[in-house]
Amino acid sequence: MPPPPPPRQDFPAFPFATYPIQTEFMSFLYSALSSGPRALALLESPTGTGKTLSIICSALQWLLDHRDAASLGHPERANGSAPAAVGGEDDEPDWMRDFTLQPLPPKKDIRKKSETHPSRRHGTKKVGGSEKSEGIRENDDEEEFLLDEYESDDGEGTGRQAGKRAHCGGASSSSSSSSESEDDEDEEEATPKVYFTSRTHSQVSQFVGELKRTNFSGKLRTVCLGSRKSLCINTDVQKLGSATRINERCLELLKNKKSSKIKLRAVLSHLEAYLNRFQNVLGAGNRRYIQTLTVLTRSFLRCLISNEDCSSAVTSMTINKFLFSLDIDNINIVKLCQYLKESNIVHKVSGYANKLFITENGVCNLNHGQQHGEGSSITSFQALTDLLRSLLYCNDDGRIIVARHKPGGQPEDAYIKFVMLCAEKTFSEVTDDAHVVIMAGGTLQPIEETRLRLFPGLLPSDIKFFSCNHIVPPESILPIAVTCGPSGKKFDFSHSSRSSLNMIEELGRFLCNIVTIVPEGIVMFFSSYEYEKQVYDAWMASGTISKISKKKHVFREPRSSVDVEVILNKYKEAIQSCSKGSGDTSVNGALLLAVVGGKISEGINFSDGMGRCVLMVGLPYPSPDDIELMETIKHIGNYSTSSVIGDDKPFNGNDECKLEPGFDVLRKSGKSGREYYENLCMKAVNQSIGRAIRHVNDYAAMLLVDSRYAHTS
Repeated sequence: MPPPPPPRQDFPAFPFATYPIQTEFMSFLYSALSSGPRALALLESPTGTGKTLSIICSALQWLLDHRDAASLGHPERANGSAPAAVGGEDDEPDWMRDFTLQPLPPKKDIRKKSETHPSRRHGTKKVGGSEKSEGIRENDDEEEFLLDEYESDDGEGTGRQAGKRAHCGGASSSSSSSSESEDDEDEEEATPKVYFTSRTHSQVSQFVGELKRTNFSGKLRTVCLGSRKSLCINTDVQKLGSATRINERCLELLKNKKSSKIKLRAVLSHLEAYLNRFQNVLGAGNRRYIQTLTVLTRSFLRCLISNEDCSSAVTSMTINKFLFSLDIDNINIVKLCQYLKESNIVHKVSGYANKLFITENGVCNLNHGQQHGEGSSITSFQALTDLLRSLLYCNDDGRIIVARHKPGGQPEDAYIKFVMLCAEKTFSEVTDDAHVVIMAGGTLQPIEETRLRLFPGLLPSDIKFFSCNHIVPPESILPIAVTCGPSGKKFDFSHSSRSSLNMIEELGRFLCNIVTIVPEGIVMFFSSYEYEKQVYDAWMASGTISKISKKKHVFREPRSSVDVEVILNKYKEAIQSCSKGSGDTSVNGALLLAVVGGKISEGINFSDGMGRCVLMVGLPYPSPDDIELMETIKHIGNYSTSSVIGDDKPFNGNDECKLEPGFDVLRKSGKSGREYYENLCMKAVNQSIGRAIRHVNDYAAMLLVDSRYAHTS
């Protein structure tokens, strides 16, 4: 068996002359990919050093080398990876299913979606062990909503669908489908594959743009996966804003239907209507599971009703407490989730609910339906399914967050959400199956925190780590901790002091001085949209904005992602027009007010004149009122309280997590929990100020406006 190819030192696909740190970065990544399987590497390189292009040229060069080795008669490498398919014309129908780099299964058949078998429409249909009832026979159009008989193995908690489902594509195990398989096409899946993932869609878009600059774009197939919220091209849908509303609207448009958001109450009504109509012809297994779903849905609805005796509308519970409080701990959630996976219950119930609405209101009134759009119903059913699956985790793996509906509040304010606390369990699904996992970023340190959170089972020596300095010389960067304002007032933008009108006015005077001496573009980051609005409104009232406008055009980061590109283009055009000397000669650039963790702080380049100065106002600590974050910090910091129990302790009715104020949680948390909270802040600072330095000839000033930046801790 031939050894793996040696690490490359040359990467011809890189479209520019490489800097030494870029060559080192690519060579290290190539070596890490060659050292699999189950290898793990962390590569840290500052923002603006060309990480994206380096990752592309190194990873895809390894991929081509790997496939070339397979085409030369070496189908397997020493690391055990599978042969790679040569050529690029085969379809990949499984790309949405697989998130791993894995070998080809033997004799894998991928078939085209076929039409419903004629036997579904002709002959006698047996459901639940008996022939169709007279009622179904009189309404043949309702037959499509019937579930096939479901048999559950009580001892093992598994089930099987007895018979062929009506609307499922794929191969059938019955002999009657043998004649159809002659026309099916077998497709070979190309392996290995490289998956590039990122936290923001702007970085994914940047990745695609950088890929097009290399010659790999003509050699390898690429598909960009993302949410409808970020990639939908329908402007009317994008205006909806909410990710849930956008998802539902897309589903509705695909079916040429319109409807409003489906609530949990509507899901319950759909289940009840379906069970009432078909309970006499459904098998015992289907009836039992649909009844169980109905009971669970009623319990979840009851949980969302406000309790007048409860001092807080938001509650955090362990999984056990949640089940016990709703009296559903005796329900086998494992078997129920198996049923949801194997049966076609979601589509059957949603389809029947949609038919009922059309029958009662007519097709012409379908656009005005409030609760019976099939696409919205499916989305709500999927949310219910996800919640049920989360209940399968161990008791201490996560928390159930329940926000109850209060009188006078909005219905959408009530929700049930599962928060995963054990990141290593989720991440292990990737590391266990992938050939190699590469984590690259500008702020990966402290490495020990990353290791303990994501892969605590690995020793530090098992992790390959690469780090390098910036390509920009030190004299091109001017970092300054600004501790006080022009009048000598100490800058303190902590949570208790930042809303002071005197503090905001002092910040305004400082900014008025900065805009007169810094040319071109200035980006000013605030800790939140709310604080940015508070400062902007105060400056508008005091006349500070009008003073700044005499030197800089002022722009604000929009909350909607749809408007971000428009604002950025206007910001860029304003700077370019000033540089060319056109327009008002007294105006020397533009000011952009942005938010840490918003649309602009990650993945956006403010190179050259777009960002000659970056101002960071305060330390952007996450809000201590974020209950999900506080639960995570409790978990990381081994924050223990007698009100939280584990699976190994008997239930005593007190394992509802006490919602203490966030600052109290931080004070009582262990050292690792506090460090995690502080690291979130400093990583956000690094991400934001790194937007301004994007290439070797770039330069900028970074002004950290808060007296706490002058302290060592």
